[in-house]
Amino acid sequence: MREDTLIGGIGMGYRIGMAVGVTYVIAGLFGPDGRLLRREKRPTVRSSSSELLAEVADIARDLLAQEGVDNGRLDAVGIGLPGFIESDTGLVTSANLPFGEFPVASRLRHLLDVPITVHNDVKMTVYGESLRGAGRGYAYVLGVTLGTGMSSTWISNGKLHEGNGGLAGEIGHIRFPDISYACGCGMIGCLETVVSSSGIARQAREGLAAGWIGPLADRFPLELRDELTAIDVLEAYHAGDAFAAHLFQRTAKWLARALVPTIAMLSPDLIIIGGGVAAAGEVFFEALKTAVADGLHPLYRERLLIVPSQLGEDAGVYGSAEYAVNAMPMKV
Repeated sequence: MREDTLIGGIGMGYRIGMAVGVTYVIAGLFGPDGRLLRREKRPTVRSSSSELLAEVADIARDLLAQEGVDNGRLDAVGIGLPGFIESDTGLVTSANLPFGEFPVASRLRHLLDVPITVHNDVKMTVYGESLRGAGRGYAYVLGVTLGTGMSSTWISNGKLHEGNGGLAGEIGHIRFPDISYACGCGMIGCLETVVSSSGIARQAREGLAAGWIGPLADRFPLELRDELTAIDVLEAYHAGDAFAAHLFQRTAKWLARALVPTIAMLSPDLIIIGGGVAAAGEVFFEALKTAVADGLHPLYRERLLIVPSQLGEDAGVYGSAEYAVNAMPMKV
């Protein structure tokens, strides 16, 4: 099991970890002892790739200046962002940021003159949770993020498992014959079309159209139904809506269908569930644990924990900084 909880360990230089999202850039400066010294959060500049990277570089410089650290003492910057990152070339393609086969790492290295690592934001979030959050102290961690879409990542003894093409862990794109929705990936029947925030909203709209009643139905008559989100379903659940509770329980059972064979293959110590869906709390987690246990051999059930994430929006900051220290930097 991994016992150290400091980024890079005592005696290392300064590191910066960043989570570059569609809405915000969140960054953290870590000191030689590995502790988070300063945090910054700013709106994401999406007007162009060059302006976004200039803003990212400015955030890094500002963190150093605010802490009184000379630029020359910065050892590396790690960045997590949404999109596909080609491990061989370092090119980033993102549908939601102004990067289309764009060399983020090399351009930032030119701006900051330090080694840069760039990786997928979800993988960096799970990486951070595994080493500094809910997975701290566990050797084999499976992280699942249920946001607008669904993604998962496997961490073994502190190492991120990427697989061929960096595609390991994408269980959200397992197809099921009884799911009929079109997925953004181009396939039909992907798990993430029901097990995600957008999937829960879709299930809710269909249920209301079929005649479910309660607080959610009262709040969203037909003319407002397209505005319904997973947050509204969560609020309805907390208001005592039985239909909302049913949606979270059904979503948990869907997720279990993919987790059971994954658990049998990997035998994790711990599964961390993050993202907006996890905010439902006990109604979701109890249904998930029951459904997973029903499909597993007792030897797996007895040693497995399923827990919510702990670090919130800072998980990617921790993960990116840790990755900058532990991973081989990209060739830039």
